[in-house]
Amino acid sequence: MTPEIREQFRQEIIAILAVAGAVGMKRAALKMQLGIAGFEAIRDADLDNELDYLAGKGLAGRMGKLISPEVARWKLTAEGRDYAAGEGLA
Repeated sequence: MTPEIREQFRQEIIAILAVAGAVGMKRAALKMQLGIAGFEAIRDADLDNELDYLAGKGLAGRMGKLISPEVARWKLTAEGRDYAAGEGLA
């Protein structure tokens, strides 16, 4: 993935999570939405790396779950929502 495509990919993740709101989104659903947005054949490892990157930047995070905690659900943080709004992604 080129740096330009990677940036676009990250911004699309943020835009999708912004729409999901407080409910967040499981990785499988996020992957499906990314495919609709034109990012097809995404490897799980690549998506996990980008989610971890966004988490490291404080823009996204895993949601705490009581049921099936092994199935991660992701959402934007307050910083992520601010970023999405500032970039016109939300």
